[in-house]
Amino acid sequence: MNVSLKRSFTNINYYKSIFGGSIFSACDPFFPIMYYHIFKEKKLIVWTKSAEIQYLSPAKSSLKLNFKITDDNIKEIELGLKKYGKCEIINEVVAVDNKNNACAEAKINVYLRDPNFINHNSSIS
Repeated sequence: MNVSLKRSFTNINYYKSIFGGSIFSACDPFFPIMYYHIFKEKKLIVWTKSAEIQYLSPAKSSLKLNFKITDDNIKEIELGLKKYGKCEIINEVVAVDNKNNACAEAKINVYLRDPNFINHNSSIS
């Protein structure tokens, strides 16, 4: 999924670069939304459990972010859901300016849980 964060008078700071909070907000929701749609038939609970961002340079232009989920990500989640009924996965995204310079890198920890999971491997004491 490709996302653009347009630089405008509503999201620039005193130094005419995009506010860090605006960049952070552009990074936050998309991985959970993508996972929700990938696993929609399972009706999972999906949300951002934590996020971390590193600002690398001032964003003096609009930014582009490319959110990618790999087949390996999906397999890892399916395995965790099958075994434990839940899974956490960390995905990364980079915000680049119009000169293709990286302005920020974010790590998004997504939590997925199957509310209908029954653990057949646990014993009740």
